[in-house]
Amino acid sequence: MRVAMITLNTYDSYGNVLQKYALYRTLQKYADEVDTLWQHTTVPFLPYRLELNKDEEGNRKRTAFVAVRQSKIKDFCDTHIQTRFDIPYLEDLADEYDFFVIGSDQVWNPEFAVPGRFLDFAPPEKRIAYAASITISELPEEVQETYRKKILEMPHVSIREKEGCDIVEKLTGKRPLHVLDPTFLLTADEWRKIEKRPAWLNKKIYDNGYLLTYFFSGKPSKQVYELAKKFNLPMINLFDMDNFNHYVSGIEEYLYLFDHATFVCTHSFHGLAFACIFRRPFILYRVGKMRTLRFSRAGSLLELFGLSDRVTDMDLNIDLQDPLKIDFNRCEEVLPVERKKAFKFLSNALWQ
Repeated sequence: MRVAMITLNTYDSYGNVLQKYALYRTLQKYADEVDTLWQHTTVPFLPYRLELNKDEEGNRKRTAFVAVRQSKIKDFCDTHIQTRFDIPYLEDLADEYDFFVIGSDQVWNPEFAVPGRFLDFAPPEKRIAYAASITISELPEEVQETYRKKILEMPHVSIREKEGCDIVEKLTGKRPLHVLDPTFLLTADEWRKIEKRPAWLNKKIYDNGYLLTYFFSGKPSKQVYELAKKFNLPMINLFDMDNFNHYVSGIEEYLYLFDHATFVCTHSFHGLAFACIFRRPFILYRVGKMRTLRFSRAGSLLELFGLSDRVTDMDLNIDLQDPLKIDFNRCEEVLPVERKKAFKFLSNALWQ
């Protein structure tokens, strides 16, 4: 059996690459060959990132830092994910594969350009949506009819967020299956097989523990620094432009840093996901658009695992007596059940 998967493609996002890798590895358990399709119209987000800094010297620095990180992430993808780039038209591949899978990271968000997002270049019986993510709280009116028609043509549809399930049910009259983000389909031990300790992580930091922060804006707020000081933890700030080693961490190093952190502070969905996968105490911060967009997927996950009390804003308004203590019991109970549900969905779709 040959399977092709379509997702957002980039070398700039840890979460995007990790969910792609996880879905790729999971599909390999069902198929003889799996390819990820990367059309020339889908490019890394580097130009967008550079627009954020108009200072010439800062731009040069950011360009160099981003280039190194993207190079590391590309090396990971080249090594671990079989990808096809020779795709002038998706229609040309319709007969080459037994199934096509769309998923997961924001592939149904109309704000992102995802060629073939509904797999309508292939016969309906070959179309599968795994954990397709809409992310936004409401679809623009001008795309609703297209989404309704195209989704109804797909025999196997699952969604990553409850809000997305609500949107699809309202559009089509059919409730799609709510499933896990692909990163949860691999166990912590499976992720540990590819993690790698950063060369710069010295023994003192490792032995005494550290607070890991993961904010796309770079440095966290002063309240996070105060939290680190309170618990006497040195900080490792991913995306910190003042620290080359931290900023250019590769995928394997990213996994290691999450796995061994004493405490995690983040506003990222996949930062939250890996804190849960590795059972690390965390606080999830709501900032900017996250209050209405990103928080829908994070909110679904926190509710599922019974961890909704771990959310705060950047002023650290959170009612936790000891943030370093966390109860993952519900996560331990729910995760195997949800994995089984996801695997059943995929086996029914691929072995129909």
